[in-house]
Amino acid sequence: GFYYYGIHVESGLVSPDQHEEFLNDGEQHHPELEEFLRGIQNGVMFDDGPNPLPNEDSPASAFDFSTMRPGCIFTMAGEQYRYLENQGSGNHLIIRNNVIINARFHNQESFIDTWYSGLDASVRNMVQPVANTFTTGVIPHEDVTWTDGTINRPTNLHDFPEADADVSQVVPGGTPRAFSLSVADVTRLFGNRQERRLLHIPPYGAYWMLRTPGTPGHGWLVSMGGWIGGDLLDTFGGTGGGARPALIINQ
Repeated sequence: GFYYYGIHVESGLVSPDQHEEFLNDGEQHHPELEEFLRGIQNGVMFDDGPNPLPNEDSPASAFDFSTMRPGCIFTMAGEQYRYLENQGSGNHLIIRNNVIINARFHNQESFIDTWYSGLDASVRNMVQPVANTFTTGVIPHEDVTWTDGTINRPTNLHDFPEADADVSQVVPGGTPRAFSLSVADVTRLFGNRQERRLLHIPPYGAYWMLRTPGTPGHGWLVSMGGWIGGDLLDTFGGTGGGARPALIINQ
């Protein structure tokens, strides 16, 4: 007989690179299992309309962002993204599914600006304005209290009102541009450590920087293991991680 599959999984954890390995493991699988796995990966196991497959590079016009679910991976005009949030009024928060290496905390914005200038015009035409300058506040790492290690989210962001209020959103009169997420964004948008990890980047994943400063000379990041921390040296950089640009697009 056939196996019965009951799977509750975040879409980014089903790697497109492992589909064949999973399907060709010597077991007798249901004929529709392949389509099922692809549906999970693409976030379309709902009766709300398909989008192109995660690794299928497609023009911006091919996507219906209103049907995407948080965690959906998609490739648009030569760049792969993760869908984060429907912000209403046709606005959607997305983030690159990779990092810009060699950026440092203090100069990551210039790396992100360069990346943004190289995006396809069809994508840039969708990008909405955000604050010209973010009011980030400061969060000393040692002053933060945490949930358990699996979740690893700050529990006292309210003690840092400016940082707590630093949420990425459309700002009329601002600048259409790419940006790094804040600690408040990551706390709100990612449920646990595993959701934050970039395991598909060899050999061990990658860290990615946030825009929130820590104590002087330090900034906040998401580590290779998905931990949030405020102990990144301002001058530290290399090929193990970097800046991870986000966009708010409108459709």
